[in-house]
Amino acid sequence: MNLLRLSGGLCALLLITALVQAAQEVPPNMRSIIEKSQSFGIGKYPISFWSYTSLNAHGKYMDEAEVAEWAECGFTVPQSPNFDPEKPEQVAQMRQLLDWADQYGMKLILSDPRAYARPEVEAYKADLPSVVSLFKGHPALFGYHVGDEPGADMKEAFFSCQSALKEAAPEQFPYANLLPFFPGIEARAGTDTWPNYLDEYCQKAKPDLISYDCYTQMNPGTGGWQNYYENLRLYREAALRNGVPFWNTFLSVGHFNYRCPTLDDIRWQFNTTVASGAHGVLWFFYYMRSPHSNYRQSPIDEHWYRTPTWDALRLVHSNHHKFYGDLFTRLVCTKVMFSPEPFGGGQAFEPDGLIAEIGPSGSPDSPALLVSEFVDLEGRRYVMLVNNSQTANARASIKFRGADVRVFSYNWAGKEYEGGAYSADDQRREADGLTLYHWLAPGQEAFYRVESASADTELLPL
Repeated sequence: MNLLRLSGGLCALLLITALVQAAQEVPPNMRSIIEKSQSFGIGKYPISFWSYTSLNAHGKYMDEAEVAEWAECGFTVPQSPNFDPEKPEQVAQMRQLLDWADQYGMKLILSDPRAYARPEVEAYKADLPSVVSLFKGHPALFGYHVGDEPGADMKEAFFSCQSALKEAAPEQFPYANLLPFFPGIEARAGTDTWPNYLDEYCQKAKPDLISYDCYTQMNPGTGGWQNYYENLRLYREAALRNGVPFWNTFLSVGHFNYRCPTLDDIRWQFNTTVASGAHGVLWFFYYMRSPHSNYRQSPIDEHWYRTPTWDALRLVHSNHHKFYGDLFTRLVCTKVMFSPEPFGGGQAFEPDGLIAEIGPSGSPDSPALLVSEFVDLEGRRYVMLVNNSQTANARASIKFRGADVRVFSYNWAGKEYEGGAYSADDQRREADGLTLYHWLAPGQEAFYRVESASADTELLPL
């Protein structure tokens, strides 16, 4: 049977039907996602940004203090400035940036224009030895930036260039970004359906990760949420089918009809993306450079000062690192559910063998919640509950099945302990399970590892 011809949901379901609540062997494609994420060697959750700077125009800013500021903001794998490999002074400065990145515990996605995919594939391949030898073996080199959002006319060359770059430097991880899905985008990308496009990309480009960008969640109202969550679902299903992790780029800069994200918006984007199974994230973008269009309030403004957006990013990133470290690179998301209404073709919450109920529900003022399930390589089960509102606080509860159920959370030192999450403020144990109660700010999460020998051992659905 050709799994790539199956629908995304059915294929993912087949991949995980062997996994039950009791620890068992994790299916190969899920194991591959975790192993690839771990092979990146970042040591924390991958967090990057789009830079759009160059050493020609902005080299005077790119010193050790600037690199230290990336680390202070919680970035773990930033994009470097663009540099000219024909200028020895810029090569030396880029090497220094790599050295500083290593010193501050980061890796860089390098922007060498010779590594950008181009139509002349054979000429591109001829340049690769000089590209990959320049900083070969540097511990802070994640990989080279291949390009962004290829169209139909560039698709085949783009895929070939990325594959060739990986073959030339198998120890590195080329970074490329794809278009987001929206109705009618298929012709622009050169495909018939988006699952087929993503599968073709994985087959031909042989990526270590699948990355894309989506900003509709910052449109007025919740209309853009459908597209936001549909992309998260489509890319997550493609990741499961092909055994590679996916990364999502979301918004840190107001522009066009997208509003400037607040602290609550930033927390919401980050946690809903993690809860949807992403193994890394990027922010669009970090540096304003010079004013243009109606772009505004980027983390670093046009005068090279920090804005409130920078502080919000630092807080959200730092909290995640403190509580979870690289935990989410060691997990695979097996189910995503919404309450009260699903978005993007997703699944409404239904009780299963692990979760009996979330709530409160059944009233007009019920909180909007996102609940996801995860598994690690040992088959242990995890659950993430997120307040799926960008503006309203939520009093949320979750009930885990089993008279003997035990829950484990993570403290401020990043250590697992038995008990409620940091956001939990009450609990009630009954004969058939344990209910925990939380106050959750917009986009705030509660996260648990769950053990219950007496709970139903049903298979893990998508």
